[in-house]
Amino acid sequence: MTSISPKHPVHLEVEEENPHRRHGWRWVLIVLAVLVGALMLVYWMVPMATDSQTETFGGHVDELLVEVTGGVTLVAGDRTVLTISKEWLFSGEPAITMSQDNETITVSGECSWFQIWCTTSLTGTVAPDAAIQVKATAGSIQVSGTTGGVDLETSAGSVSAEDVTGPARMVSSAGNITGVITDGNVEAVTSAGRIDLTVLGDFSMLSASTSAGDVELVVTDDVYNVDADTSAGSVSINVQADPSATRRILAESSAGSIAINPAS
Repeated sequence: MTSISPKHPVHLEVEEENPHRRHGWRWVLIVLAVLVGALMLVYWMVPMATDSQTETFGGHVDELLVEVTGGVTLVAGDRTVLTISKEWLFSGEPAITMSQDNETITVSGECSWFQIWCTTSLTGTVAPDAAIQVKATAGSIQVSGTTGGVDLETSAGSVSAEDVTGPARMVSSAGNITGVITDGNVEAVTSAGRIDLTVLGDFSMLSASTSAGDVELVVTDDVYNVDADTSAGSVSINVQADPSATRRILAESSAGSIAINPAS
C-alpha cells in the first residue's frame, strides 16, 4: 500500500499571548481602582465647603427663572424670598447670581466643568401668580400652591407640582412625575419613572409619556378623545371616550400599565 505525502507540508503557527501585555492591562486596572478608591475616601473624609445666599425681592413678580445643578423646592407665599445653597470640594466655589429685572427674577447656580464635587440648590417662597421655569441638572423639583403655570425639567430626579394651576410642563430623564393640577394643558414626560397626576378643571390636552413605568391619571368626569398605548402592561380606561371629543388625553408607556379614572 502506497502512502502519498503532501508536496508542501502545512505548518500551523499559534501566536502565544504576550504575558507582559496581559500583566500591563492588569496593572492599569489596579491603578484605576486605587485612584477611584482614593477619590471616594477623600469625598467621605474631607468636609464639603458650604455657603448660602438669601434674597428678598420686592414689587410684583411675574416670572421666576431658575437654573441650578441640584434640587429646587418652591411654595407660594406672600412675598418672594429665595435661598440658594452651594456645596463644593477643592475645585472652587460655584458661581451664583440672583437678580431682578422689572417683574422677572433670574436665579443661576453654575458649576464649572472642572469642578468634580459641586452642587447648587434653591428653596423659598414665590409670589402665587408668578410663572415658574426651572432647569436642574441633577435634583428633584417640587413646586406647590402657585397659579401662574410651571415649566419644570431635571436630568435626574423626581418632579412634583402640587395644587398648582396650569399650564404645566414636567420633564425628567430619570424620576417620577406627580402632581395635582387645575386648569391648563399638561405635558409630563419621563424616561424612567412612573407618572401619577390628577388634572382637574379646563384643559384641551393632557399628555403623559414614560419609557419605563406606570401611568395613572385622574381627570374631571367628562368625555375625552383618549389615546392610550403600552408595549408591556394593561390599559384601563374608566372615563367616557369619544374620538370626536375636543378634550384629548394621550397616555404612553413602553413598559408599564396605564389607568385613566374619573375624579370622585
